[in-house]
Amino acid sequence: MNALTIPTFVGYFVTNTLSLLGTWVQKIGLGWLAWQITESTFWTSVVSLLLMAPVGFLGPFIAVFAERWDACRAMLATKIMMVGISIVIFITQLLDKHNLITLLACSTAIGLLSAFHHPIRLVFISLVVPRPYLASAVGLNSVSWNLSRIVGPSLAGLTIHFMGLPETFFIATILYVPLIFSLYFLVLQPRMSDRNETGGFLDRMIDGGAVALGTPIIFSTLCLVSVNSFFVRGVLEIQPAIVGQILGGGSHALAIVTAAAGLGSLLASGWIGLGRLDKSRIRAFLWPMVIVGIAMTALLNPFDSLIPLSLIFIVTGFTATITGIGAQTVIQLEVEERYRARVMTWWSTISFGSLVAGGVLIGYLGDIMGIDYAILLMMLAGGAIALGVSVYLRKVA
Repeated sequence: MNALTIPTFVGYFVTNTLSLLGTWVQKIGLGWLAWQITESTFWTSVVSLLLMAPVGFLGPFIAVFAERWDACRAMLATKIMMVGISIVIFITQLLDKHNLITLLACSTAIGLLSAFHHPIRLVFISLVVPRPYLASAVGLNSVSWNLSRIVGPSLAGLTIHFMGLPETFFIATILYVPLIFSLYFLVLQPRMSDRNETGGFLDRMIDGGAVALGTPIIFSTLCLVSVNSFFVRGVLEIQPAIVGQILGGGSHALAIVTAAAGLGSLLASGWIGLGRLDKSRIRAFLWPMVIVGIAMTALLNPFDSLIPLSLIFIVTGFTATITGIGAQTVIQLEVEERYRARVMTWWSTISFGSLVAGGVLIGYLGDIMGIDYAILLMMLAGGAIALGVSVYLRKVA
């Protein structure tokens, strides 16, 4: 069933897309500024990935509380605070006062807010639409993310090139605002989680982990997510460093390469977002997509021009997104409502934690041997691990 037939979801979809557009504009701006200041693949990777690292490390702890929060108010509060940090980033750049320390501080602040926001967001989509529309809503929510991933980097590249970084950060801030107003009027589905559930903080967190790791379908899906995020998504998240070192390019090259990855992601999320694939069909192509993504990422090594790199990123963007949202859809449809926030946060913890670890490792190796050889080395290891894990999971299934 297509979630776009529900007016409440349409309003959320549009304003959330604008907010995500601002997120991508800001992310690319911070990454590009980090490269300009440091010319280091490691520090550029760290600044970019700090935006997501707290989600991976703190997610399971925060999710225990998030299940009992008012989802709409919590969503609204985190978005308002993100606007506050965005204003600080804009003013600091306007005064030309940014350095590595301020970039690390701002990225960490946004990352910490995202750690609170993310468990809410994972529950939130299940409250916007009735359950029969959930698979479509998850896919369309990814369309929203990946549509912003195409337009956001392109807009960031254009504004950086023609206007400057202060204007780029100002635009990112403004794009957050419509969602804040939309949340005031949003009517959600009744929440079915058990608010009278007994047990302390640690018990409830362990229960969520036990469901995530003890359910065979969810466990195998989490293994797949870890491999995909560490090797493929880790590369996608450090594109400013890749463009800077391999292409030696300017903001226009950054916009083209990131938009190429976004185009592949949009095609993938649109395919799943149509709501015509059931859980078994989605599961069937997840591991093949991981292996294809790793193989294509390895091809970044022999090429050093814009067109082939863009084509490679279209494919890797497609495979990474098929794997990411396909895995999320499978888990969303498998988990019970009362465990949803805790289990889905284990998904996001493994996903974000793996891509942070993979991205930082590739960035570190890039400073030592060059980013192209670092990627090749990582993908050779990734291909062997992906094949080994997929074969093992089939044997124990």
